[in-house]
Order: sequence, then structure tokens, then C-alpha cells
Amino acid sequence: MRKLIIGLFILLLSFNLNAVYLYTVENPTCGVLSKGEARIFQKVYKENGMMIGTEVGLFDNFAFGVSYGAEHLVGDQKPEWHNKVDFYARFRFIQETIHYPAFAIGVNTQGHGVYYNDRKRYDIKSKGAYLVASKNYSFMGLIGFDAGVNYTFEDEKDYDNTNIDLFTGVYKTIGQNLTIFADYSFGLNDNDDNSDLSGRGKGYFNTAVELKISEQLTIKLLLHDLFKNKPQTEVFDRSLLIDYRWFF
Repeated sequence: MRKLIIGLFILLLSFNLNAVYLYTVENPTCGVLSKGEARIFQKVYKENGMMIGTEVGLFDNFAFGVSYGAEHLVGDQKPEWHNKVDFYARFRFIQETIHYPAFAIGVNTQGHGVYYNDRKRYDIKSKGAYLVASKNYSFMGLIGFDAGVNYTFEDEKDYDNTNIDLFTGVYKTIGQNLTIFADYSFGLNDNDDNSDLSGRGKGYFNTAVELKISEQLTIKLLLHDLFKNKPQTEVFDRSLLIDYRWFF
């Protein structure tokens, strides 16, 4: 009887979801769009900036997408278009089990915030190439944990930054339609004291809350850099992400 109770308890806590969500806030999970599933998303951020993108599940456990953005789209200033298109690719090569996490590799060149064409970087650098592990559980809803390592391609040649960083994240559902997120990047690749754009060694701590409007549509409020790692940050950075998904 005791073994049966322990077994049921383990099944209650362990839930093979292979990462329901694609991202926590800025950090990737092992979640991948299903084959034949597509999403289109729009992110509004500081400096009247907007980024739009699309992503498609091409095969089982593999998805690919692109995004593009600009600042000063609203107002009386000249729009500053990014001089590049960003892209996404993710492959989950190990499935999650009751006992072991899922693993995925990917590339994401889309950072957060303003893109500085002359410096070839975002306010918060993109992940670049990454390896991530995810484990999900059923506990008063769903809860998931992620951790990974990445190598950014946003290499400021004149500054002494490594390209490697570490990151982690967590999410928790509240009821059927609300999910809260938090993630942290150590910022090892963005801590040169001589750079006016680099962080100051505190890392990047972000949180978010997502509201599920329907099976296809979600709205996500994101709060970036709560530790005020960026030297020019007076209050934390806020952005809004709208995500729509469908099958084709």
C-alpha cells in the first residue's frame, strides 16, 4: 500500500509535457511548436519600438522562424529600422520523461529592446546558439523549470566581453488562463565596465504574466531587468507581447 501511495504521488508531481511554453520571459525552454503549427507574434517595447515575427513547426520537434523590428514607429521621429532580420531555430533531441528532463538545441538572434546598428547589439543581447534542459511537473496546475548555456553572436569587438552566458527560468500556471514567469541570465557576456551599453555584473532578472484569451491568442506583459543591471536604467523595462497560434 505504501509503495502504491508513493507511486501515485510521483505520478501526480511528474508530468511529461516537453515544455508547454516556448519561452519564460527572454529565455528559451525545450518547448517546440508541433508539426503543422504556426504562430505570429508582435512585441511592443521602449522607444516606440515594435518587433513582429512568425514561427512554424516544420517537423516533429523542429521549428523555424524569423522576426524584424524598428524603433520610433509611433511619434514624430524618423523610424530606425534594424539593418538585419533575426531568425529562430530549435530542435528538441531528447524527450522529457517522468525521471529526466527534455533537452533542446537552438539558435535565436533576436535580443530585447533597442537595436544599435552601429554596435550590432540589442539592449539585452540575444541568446545566439544555446543548449537548454526543461522539466515540468503537475502541482496545483503546472510548474516548469529550465536551465541552459548560450553563445551570443553579438560580439562588440572593442569591448572585453565573453560570448558565453548561463540562464535559468521558471513558470507556474494559476487556474486555466493565467501563467506567471521568471527568468535570470547571468550576463557574463555583457559586463564590460568600459562599455556604456553593458551591464554591471548583476545579471538580467525578468518576470512576466501571460493571459490566455483563447486557445489561439495570448497576451503577455513582460518586465525586464528588475535588478537594474543596465547603467542607464532608472526603472525596470516594460514590454507587451501578443501571440497568435494556429494549425495549417
